[in-house]
Amino acid sequence: MVVPVGREPEPRILEADESGSFLKALQGCVGGPIEPLSWLFDDAPAGYCNEEGALGATFLDANRAVYADKAMEDAGFLSQLDFRTPVREGDLYAIVFGDMVFTGFDPDTGESRDISPEECERVRERFGGAESINSGASELLSLARSGRPRR
Repeated sequence: MVVPVGREPEPRILEADESGSFLKALQGCVGGPIEPLSWLFDDAPAGYCNEEGALGATFLDANRAVYADKAMEDAGFLSQLDFRTPVREGDLYAIVFGDMVFTGFDPDTGESRDISPEECERVRERFGGAESINSGASELLSLARSGRPRR
């Protein structure tokens, strides 16, 4: 599943290279070297963005805001906005810039696998719909104006 900037999540078929690796295909989806987003779904599915996308880019590249869930609060995750404030459920955790890609992941082998229908639905639920599609840009604009997230 690819979550493009400004659009609904969409399925994408990735082809392995001659050695059986999907690395180049994943990099092609995000436009460069990949950075794991394992904190999003605990690798079920595994998520990746461009390594620059984890740090920030331009307003036009703002993709999705990621809000903390209960598991992130319970685990003591720190806000990616200041790296010192523990997040609570519903708090803005991070803004991801650029396209994201999600695949299935086999923890026993450490290899990518086909994404399951249930995992596709998790991606659609979290990143589908107009509010989510515009969340990255909205939160970035709010931070630029007031120094505080919308929520």
